[in-house]
Amino acid sequence: MHEMSLELLKQRHEELLREAEMNRQARALRATGKRGAGRRSVLAWELKRHAGRFRKRLKRGERR
Repeated sequence: MHEMSLELLKQRHEELLREAEMNRQARALRATGKRGAGRRSVLAWELKRHAGRFRKRLKRGERR
């Protein structure tokens, strides 16, 4: 009986460790996704900004 409860405790401990590791990995993936999305939005903003400046130069060239 005592051996059975020790085995169950060990099993439960291992399950908790696996669950904790899975939660840690899930948080890491979410954090990576958030950082990547931020970089993409900054890149998109920069591209739009440069495209706008380029269009302005083209319009100024057409007027001359």
